[in-house]
Amino acid sequence: MALGTKTGGRRRGTPNKATAEVRALALTHAPAAVAELARLAVNAESEAARVSAIGMLLDRAHGKALPGRLIKIDLPDTSSLEGITKALAAVVQSVARGSLAPVEASALCSVLETQRRAIELSDVETRLARLEAAHGASH
Repeated sequence: MALGTKTGGRRRGTPNKATAEVRALALTHAPAAVAELARLAVNAESEAARVSAIGMLLDRAHGKALPGRLIKIDLPDTSSLEGITKALAAVVQSVARGSLAPVEASALCSVLETQRRAIELSDVETRLARLEAAHGASH
């Protein structure tokens, strides 16, 4: 038998027996569990419990929300430090207007910060090359 060749066992994607049994048992209780979530979404005394139940119902009905969405925002040219500063101001204004969620703004600011660091590193490399060239010419 060749190394790495699997023989025997269950087929790929087939759950083990214990997992299949637990899933089958859970499925028998699923309608009652969803009904209880619906009841809690409307009648729970705690707002946190209602919000949690609503979230669970929506996740099951529509699938979990993606961790992010595409952000469409007009930004100035970000190829200079001045442009980065203006872009950051535009992001803050978008949050203030409510057209961009704070978590989305944070992600976008992280991208802008990476761009700022790249610009600064390029500037430092250019200055260093000039200094080295000047120093080499004087010797």
